[in-house]
Amino acid sequence: MKQVIFSRALVVLLSLMMMLSVVAVASAEAVTPGTAPDSGPVESPVSVMSVPSSLQPVVTETGKISLSVDGLGMNPAASGIVDVEKPAGATVRGAYLVAASTGFSGYQLVVGDVTIAGAPAPWSQNVPSAISSWNHWADVTAIVKPTIDSAPAGTVPIPINETVTRKTDGVILAVIFDDPNQVTDNTIVLLFGAQDIAGDTFNIGLADPIDTTDPNLVLDMSLGISFGYQQGGSQQYSIVDVNGARLTTAAGGEDDGQSGNGALITVGGLGDSNANPADPYATPTTARSDDELYNLIPFVRDGDTSIGVFTSNPSNDDNIFFSAFFMGSTTAVVGEGILLSPTSAVNPVGTSHTVTATVQDDTGAPVVGRLVSIQIMSGPNAGMGGNYTTDASGQATFTYTGTTAGIDVIEASCLDSQDNPMTSNQATKTWTTDNEIPEFPTVALPIAAILGLAFFFQRRRNE
Repeated sequence: MKQVIFSRALVVLLSLMMMLSVVAVASAEAVTPGTAPDSGPVESPVSVMSVPSSLQPVVTETGKISLSVDGLGMNPAASGIVDVEKPAGATVRGAYLVAASTGFSGYQLVVGDVTIAGAPAPWSQNVPSAISSWNHWADVTAIVKPTIDSAPAGTVPIPINETVTRKTDGVILAVIFDDPNQVTDNTIVLLFGAQDIAGDTFNIGLADPIDTTDPNLVLDMSLGISFGYQQGGSQQYSIVDVNGARLTTAAGGEDDGQSGNGALITVGGLGDSNANPADPYATPTTARSDDELYNLIPFVRDGDTSIGVFTSNPSNDDNIFFSAFFMGSTTAVVGEGILLSPTSAVNPVGTSHTVTATVQDDTGAPVVGRLVSIQIMSGPNAGMGGNYTTDASGQATFTYTGTTAGIDVIEASCLDSQDNPMTSNQATKTWTTDNEIPEFPTVALPIAAILGLAFFFQRRRNE
């Protein structure tokens, strides 16, 4: 009899435990999207994860180039499309996929969790965020280039599949094009990492001073943010200041995904406007309160050679893990790097020309005492150059005289703070000859005609 009573009690106890478990799950599911769960450990506790790293430049390209950026978040669907906008006649120089796992899941994506154009995304960098999730970077140029290059100009759909869609907040695809439609040399910088939610800064160094009268000047910044929910005025947002002035108080949201965990993603790109929020201090009312694509020209002045960007996340639950800069008619570097200026110049042979290499650290401050190599890579003066040490302004100079007409291509390089090589943008110097006598067409006249003209003018003079 006691055994029967014990068995019944055990059944009742197990039933109660199952009911409590269901209630706990329901409670966890009912939490507001984009916020930490009410209870329960994440799969990989924050204490096990390494310290988040700020956004760092991963790709810097210059030339006649353009940029396409688009994002995708989906749940419960596992398959979708991310778009690429291809200019006429353009070809892919580089394509990069970034992804964020769902906030507070603690999950780190592995190769095969996300496929692009049917191939597994080959994650090469995996960075922990400040909200118990992971950010991932992959070079997918070889995967998508054949498809995009062979497609006509316009929108090119690229299929994405997520095998763990609830644990994947979304992906961002950035494609850099060699674009024959561009009339100036542009700079594109892609940054990846995890901004500190308490406040973080990254700095842009410019090779040449800003000229706001340049009709080709473009200074666009895009941010990629995961695990932000802004429907119904939910106060999950990030603040962005540029050169000490407020740009926005509404960054974040899910306008490239859906309003639920596992699909909270936004990035400034296709279909977005770079018109800055009308009120930079207004908090969001919808996921479209801010496009995460910004025009930085109003925040710079003529002569500026640097731009500082500060971000923070007052709600402590959003993840800024990607940024892209498109700088038209400008050569720049973000974070630690080296720049060579002037980017181009034209002078007659026999005169001297000076190029300046500027080295900055991750905060944008000048690096003093760094050994820099400046070399002429090609052109009539190829092979000239030398090693120079940066001064108190982080600058080293090289001066030479051109003796032959042609175009020199010049480059500077040095070691970064981790003793890894880094290379500057390429500068060009065009040497011309200015002492040649212009050639004018000559006309051969018959002798009789010449004598006739002479006789005519002589008669007019005697009259």
